Amino acid sequence: MPATMHPVFSMLTTAACSFLIVIGNAQTTSPPTKDLFTTRVVGSGTDRYINLEPDSTTGHPALDARSKALFWHHMYLFENFSNTAAYVWKLTSLLPDTPLIQARLDSSFAADTAFTKLYARAMTGERVDPLPIDSALKIAAHFFYLHSERGKPVVHVCVGINKVKALSQEIAHPYHAAFCYQAIWRMKDNFQVLKKVKAPYSKEFKKRPPTEARIQEVEALIYSGMASRPELRKALIDTYERSKEHWNFELVY
Repeated sequence: MPATMHPVFSMLTTAACSFLIVIGNAQTTSPPTKDLFTTRVVGSGTDRYINLEPDSTTGHPALDARSKALFWHHMYLFENFSNTAAYVWKLTSLLPDTPLIQARLDSSFAADTAFTKLYARAMTGERVDPLPIDSALKIAAHFFYLHSERGKPVVHVCVGINKVKALSQEIAHPYHAAFCYQAIWRMKDNFQVLKKVKAPYSKEFKKRPPTEARIQEVEALIYSGMASRPELRKALIDTYERSKEHWNFELVY
């Protein structure tokens, strides 16, 4: 997925094995991870690329319902924890040989056993630790990543360009972070909220270009400011409640 960048200051510039799903008292075997993703070619000519994303039309109703409800959650897991997410970009040169590309992708998924295990937890709803709302706000705030790029301050609000993964090594963290990403993606006004938080620093940086040290100081202030916004809290709670039956953890608020 292409990164989404937003300037902060306008004046500055799965393996072949299957896994078991338990729904109520019934058990069913899911497809291999490779069959839980769909591939299509986007664009034309030299601008073509291969789009690989979670599939919600596998013919398995429970899986499809979860994949549809948690699309951006699953995309976050894929983009950040699957070796295939980076590998797919290397296959563009094989176009238009889509059968060969699919075979390469299938092999990549089969070899990536760590992602198979991680993704299986999300697909089966295997429970992980609860997520307190204050922790969710901290994670969500870190998706608004202020940093220096070519000597100028910019913010990325993006699936991968941030420090979210580094916040925790706990098993539950990928799912908590993916949930926060989905909540932010579905906010209609996330950049307006960010604009309010960064306003005083925008004025400061307009008067005087910041040092790298000052950018790092303001980075922390952006995180704390975003975490305190009621709009972000509401987005997290609404996102959780909208698909409550599909999350593999409890949001505690």
